Amino acid sequence: MVTDGIVLVDKPQGPTSHDVVAQCRKIFNTRKVGHAGTLDPMATGMLVIGVGRATRLLGYLSANDKEYLAIMRLGISTETDDAEGEVIRSSSADHVTDDALLEVIRGFRGHISQRPSKVSAIKVDGKRAYARVRDGEEVELPAREVTVQDIEVIAIERQSDLQVVDVTVRVVCSAGTYIRALARDIGDQLGVGGHLTMLRRTRSGSFSTMTPLEVLREKPTIVPLADAIRTGFPVVTLSDDEAKRARHGVHVPAPLEAHDGLSGIFDTAGNVISLAQISSNVVSPVVVFVGHD
Repeated sequence: MVTDGIVLVDKPQGPTSHDVVAQCRKIFNTRKVGHAGTLDPMATGMLVIGVGRATRLLGYLSANDKEYLAIMRLGISTETDDAEGEVIRSSSADHVTDDALLEVIRGFRGHISQRPSKVSAIKVDGKRAYARVRDGEEVELPAREVTVQDIEVIAIERQSDLQVVDVTVRVVCSAGTYIRALARDIGDQLGVGGHLTMLRRTRSGSFSTMTPLEVLREKPTIVPLADAIRTGFPVVTLSDDEAKRARHGVHVPAPLEAHDGLSGIFDTAGNVISLAQISSNVVSPVVVFVGHD
């Protein structure tokens, strides 16, 4: 079995991202496993898992943009901004028109300032925000700049008996964007509050095909390290002489066709050498995956 690569898990609802990592350690029989981008227990979908040497890619993969399918419930606010938290306020959303809703949502496209949920995994003085809340502390996280490339309304369903409006949306956004905070803020701007009732990550960077955890237990499937780099990053091939130097972590000239940015570096035989930053026609290694000759 290949033991260095990326596992694209379709996370079920319930387990934490850490739980999935623990399962993958058992499946692939190694302790060297990590993930790129946490999913809440309530959320399902794409969880990028690194195994073996591919764990060194995770910090770079986690910076990729993400795509989600979500349902926002307008008219009810919760302590956690999702369906798992206690209701803290209810306000009839019957008067919210489709036009008003669409106009408010349009305002959340582009670069926005967003205050993460107080029960997020962000650390405050070395301790997770959700742990501080659980211990009875008051937590108010500072706003951060994020980018929402697109937020598309797929369906609007009115629950007259509950006086709420359920809005299904597709969101494409930068890393670090909190979809439940979007639900909260859209609801607040409409004056009725809101929270998230469903969240599914459908894509992370270039990765969109995933395997359910229960299938992986029966048939472990891994994307080899070289293939993962080819999928996730632009690829640059070095000549044999430059590849030999690059294997030792030496900065080498970039081929003429190379573009500035983070790229996967390969030799002419198709073997991965490193992940490198290309700038001013120089290949500067960030992570080297091969040993010395």
